[in-house]
Amino acid sequence: MNVDNWLTAMQAAAADGRHSLVLDCAESMHWFSDLWVHSPHWHEVFTRGAEAAGALGDLAQQATQLNYLAWGHSVPPSDPEAILRCTSQALELATRAGATAQIAWAHEYTASALRLRNRFAEAVTASSRAAELFKTIEDIDSHVQCRAHIAHCLFDEGRHTDALEQYLALLALLEDTESGMTPSVASRSRPFALIRIGHCLERLGRRTEAITTLSEGIDALDELKVSDFRQAGALESLAALLAGEGRTDESRHAYARAAQVFEAIGDTGARSRCHALAAVTS
Repeated sequence: MNVDNWLTAMQAAAADGRHSLVLDCAESMHWFSDLWVHSPHWHEVFTRGAEAAGALGDLAQQATQLNYLAWGHSVPPSDPEAILRCTSQALELATRAGATAQIAWAHEYTASALRLRNRFAEAVTASSRAAELFKTIEDIDSHVQCRAHIAHCLFDEGRHTDALEQYLALLALLEDTESGMTPSVASRSRPFALIRIGHCLERLGRRTEAITTLSEGIDALDELKVSDFRQAGALESLAALLAGEGRTDESRHAYARAAQVFEAIGDTGARSRCHALAAVTS
């Protein structure tokens, strides 16, 4: 993607006060941003989008862009304080506009910040509220994302058996062609569900199953050409499991791949760790 072209054009449009053009550009980048989560540009893009929507007096779009910005702050290295600043404003604007979807997203991103602060019960409450709101407007894709976040909270709280049960139910939903989910969203979400299941199995000591499930999730991400912190973490977990099983060649390869992904996303500490582990695995 040639960032210089569209970002420079967006900056020029903002300088000229062409608010509608700036807002259109920011909105068009929304789904693409999930394919390139570690780009350094999303904070600027969605900040400009929110400012443009504010200048146009469009409360619902301003809330939307602020929720996108909250998402940007949730990508590692995450900033829970910045997330909460965005969601507080987004919730107020969305409520005034009667924009139910954006009210729901404000609750969901608030849940992300609470989870980062280890306030798991409050995070589950916020995600549950968001899930119910999405259900009322029949947005099954977003409803499922909220359910997944509840499972993340259970996992982070150390409730791995409960989390596994939730992830398995989600995987069944993602693989159900009658679920009502958008097929492309379901197919994109499935690898991450598999990886989460693999992490649960790892924590529960079910190593053989964890290796199989993590490998399946990583292969699915490779097919989708997705490479981010979630894939890197899965590769590192897989490498450790393979080493524990005495599968040293496979372990070294997985550590090396994890190091490559960590390097690509700018996590130099994790890259160095995986390089070192690849070298000592024997």
